[in-house]
Amino acid sequence: MSGLGAGPAGRNTVDWRGNQAHEDVKEKFGFWVDGAEQWAEPWMAVVDPASEEPMATVPVCDAAWVDRAVLGASKAQKLWKETAPQHRRDVLRSLAERVRTHRESLTHLLGRETGKPKQAAVAEVDNTAHLIDYFAEEGYRLSGLIPLLGDPQRHTLVVREPLGVVGAITPFNYPLSTLACKAASALAVGCAVVAKPDEHTPLSTLALARIFTEAGLPSGLLQVVTGPGPVTGAALVDHPNVRGISFTGSTEVGKEIQRRAASSVKRLILELGGSCPAIVCHDADWRTHLPHMVAQAYKNSGQYCYRITRFYVARNVWKPFFDEFMARVMELRVGHPLNPQTVLGPLNHQGILRRVREQVWRLQQAGATVFQAPLPKELHRGFYFPPTVITNIEPQTPELHEEIFGPVTFLIPFDDEAQAIVEANRSPYGLAAYVFTQNLAKGLRLAHRLEAGSVWINGVHQALPEAPFGGMKESGLGREKSRFGVEAFTELKTLYLAYA
Repeated sequence: MSGLGAGPAGRNTVDWRGNQAHEDVKEKFGFWVDGAEQWAEPWMAVVDPASEEPMATVPVCDAAWVDRAVLGASKAQKLWKETAPQHRRDVLRSLAERVRTHRESLTHLLGRETGKPKQAAVAEVDNTAHLIDYFAEEGYRLSGLIPLLGDPQRHTLVVREPLGVVGAITPFNYPLSTLACKAASALAVGCAVVAKPDEHTPLSTLALARIFTEAGLPSGLLQVVTGPGPVTGAALVDHPNVRGISFTGSTEVGKEIQRRAASSVKRLILELGGSCPAIVCHDADWRTHLPHMVAQAYKNSGQYCYRITRFYVARNVWKPFFDEFMARVMELRVGHPLNPQTVLGPLNHQGILRRVREQVWRLQQAGATVFQAPLPKELHRGFYFPPTVITNIEPQTPELHEEIFGPVTFLIPFDDEAQAIVEANRSPYGLAAYVFTQNLAKGLRLAHRLEAGSVWINGVHQALPEAPFGGMKESGLGREKSRFGVEAFTELKTLYLAYA
């Protein structure tokens, strides 16, 4: 463990569900409120997904602690919003540099709690610093508007003011980079943030809060409360002083947040589930793109929202595509995150493993053909799931259009591109989609017909901070990243100015 934010060792800890935690847990982490580590009971175990053993414990913050965190953030935000944009930019840039300074310790902590191989954990820490730098500059460029009305005695000023206190609820798959998108954007425009990390991966977020305070972020501007969604998350969403909620996670939880937030008419930014299609046309240069397709589909053991889940492949290239795709997937090495040869680590927790197993089992019962790579024999413990490819699926099969948060993909042949679009859009989700064709006019035509917030044409890469990211349909509300994502944390105010 890195030691960042670690408190005294504890024994015979009882977690929030009343379960007896492992008595050999070496570290306790407190939550972070008003610039200091805080302690409370009950405690909740954080489990190492590679060993299934508790690695640390954190408190479960109840409504009283959430209230204290929000009130402290409100007090800090009133001062922060009056600071010059240049000052806020400079503070955020110093935070990014401090993240780079702590790269090794954050990587270690992040890898342990998420189950990511080291290379993937390093990439997330580096991306976190890059995102903070980007939003520092984007917030500094924020501007208003003066419409030209032609009246020298009157002017209309359209200005942007910070939204206020923002609740940032982050997922287990990318706890640091997702927080950076939310917190750095909000801080850059003068908001304060109360973060509630997923209960399975709170440690790196707590470490980041400590690092931010050490780097000079004023006390109270980033508070971190720990605990499960039904307890801590609900208290944060319900709090009347929280003016906006930025949530990344499942569609089911997003809908519950939307219902709860309606009572106080909160601003919502919801980045929810996905079941993203790729259309591989008959004229696609698919062999060039295939390594990137496989890497993107199975990255982070399939635990992220805009990976390719469904491949719709033109019939005339189906056989060679299937053979080469299968060969590459079956070569993916599953193993312990500390093994340098590991490509895919474990799933993050028992609940997500159980869900993926059930989804694949239901597909088998529905008559689908399931191909799975064998897991290494040495993996006796841990939440591992083998790389899986599924074919022979009926279009109406419900599981085909569910979000599968694991290393599972569908291969589906098609004869007509128009029908492929229909099938791609059948899902209730609309987060991302992909098109592969050497005919650019065709690629643009198909992209416009796909119901998705982002469409990649002849490319597979990470979503860029310069472009807005978010979904259509049940994949969410609003956008993150880019100036649009920064503006989401502001309120428009119109000032009518008349000269006496």
